[in-house]
Amino acid sequence: MQTRSLRQQAYETIREWIAANRLPKGSVTSELQLCAMLNMSRTPIRAALQQLETDGFLRIAPKHGILILDSSAQRVGDLLDIVASLALYAFEQQRHSRPDGLPAFADSRLSELRALFAHSEERGDDNADALCRFELDMLHRLVSQCHNAEMERLLRTTSERLFWTLNVRRWNAPYRPETSSLLAGLLASMKESPDGFRLRLFAYVRQLKRTWT
Repeated sequence: MQTRSLRQQAYETIREWIAANRLPKGSVTSELQLCAMLNMSRTPIRAALQQLETDGFLRIAPKHGILILDSSAQRVGDLLDIVASLALYAFEQQRHSRPDGLPAFADSRLSELRALFAHSEERGDDNADALCRFELDMLHRLVSQCHNAEMERLLRTTSERLFWTLNVRRWNAPYRPETSSLLAGLLASMKESPDGFRLRLFAYVRQLKRTWT
């Protein structure tokens, strides 16, 4: 097994701390503080911070510190638009290269979604975490059909910047019924016309934008 470099270890740990709110959004830290927290020298920490800045998690302000970026409405909207563009491109590619695969993909995901809803009703809870993971997994599976490593990396990075699985508001009252209908409709539209999928996708993304925190 390949050993992770110190830079990669630092990158993954800091990113996890941001996601877990150990480094809260809007807060300021420093290289020295992170060196102490990670018990590493400045070199791998600095390289990790530069990559995290490139990926949009933080901003390095020389002589002032490291600002953990907050989620402004504009920033969230831009990131969700990237997700929508990737999904639409993947759908179009699949429709032209393997049109028979889309109905099977849609039916499989719809079955999973119905099972999640049934499980939620049985337990008497919203099952929001599992539904968020389902959405993200569905998007990753759709994009992976393009066999394009750069697209897959962009989706992974974008969803991480959005803290996708931490944003559960759309699966709570009063938004849950509409979100359920929009997601089921989006999946069903994969078996219909391209225009139908596009309209369903845009409606679903609008719901994400209005409920994201």
